[in-house]
Amino acid sequence: MSTRFLNANGHLDPGHMMRTLGIHSIPTLDIHEPEASRHTRVLSTGSGTKAVELEFTPDGVQVACAAACAQELDQIEVAVRAWLDLDTDLTDMQRHFAQDPLLGPLVRERPWLRLVGYLNGFEAAATTILGQQVTLAAGRTFGGRFLEAYGSNGPAGLRIFPTPEAVVAKGAADLREAIGLTKTRAATLFLMAQHFASRNFSGAPGIPMDRAELLALRGVGPWTADYLQMRGRSDPDAFVPGDLVARRALNRISEREAVALAVPWAPYRSYAMVHLWASDSVG
Repeated sequence: MSTRFLNANGHLDPGHMMRTLGIHSIPTLDIHEPEASRHTRVLSTGSGTKAVELEFTPDGVQVACAAACAQELDQIEVAVRAWLDLDTDLTDMQRHFAQDPLLGPLVRERPWLRLVGYLNGFEAAATTILGQQVTLAAGRTFGGRFLEAYGSNGPAGLRIFPTPEAVVAKGAADLREAIGLTKTRAATLFLMAQHFASRNFSGAPGIPMDRAELLALRGVGPWTADYLQMRGRSDPDAFVPGDLVARRALNRISEREAVALAVPWAPYRSYAMVHLWASDSVG
């Protein structure tokens, strides 16, 4: 087993990291073991795919991978650091919120919450659409069916997330039958796959469409576009005013009120969202 410890820039919060990954865990895409602070995912390297085991500590992440050479570990390190926001210096964000009456206490209580993104931009887009207007459990169920129908076999019994081309090849009707989606949801996911495929998406992080392009897709609303800006693009200053959990943490204010309230939180509005979500989960 090849191992490497990835130091965080500062520290990280293992409990929050595990909860964030667990919420979005999908059967066969990963192995999630909260009692051990361990999470296993398939990552791509120049020589193929590897099942990578991550163990979280307050100082960083212990990475373990079977028979990985130094070059492969280097590639895995780059991917994991970007995915888990390990390189960001959070001290400027902490100072920015220090005097804020709402966020100041949250940040002081849990100063090392990081903006966890996605390893794969199409994974971000597809799972977000699959999770629209359903419970987290239902979203994970849809995600598992999606992987089974369109994914491919990876190491350690895990699956590799589907390519947009695999979805386009079978058509929108197949999405309805294979996953159990409504006609509208299947059409939205199919359109998203078509757009990714048309831009020669390679499986990298990031969304190859801007907010206006996303909103132009039938079935993609402001919440989806804003959420993908935040977690799909890892934009530190995105904000999702339509998010019900965040607004619940803000005493159920309106979207317009949330937008106005968040103005002074720039340029760290994504981190404000992370702290609002975390406070709701604790409360």
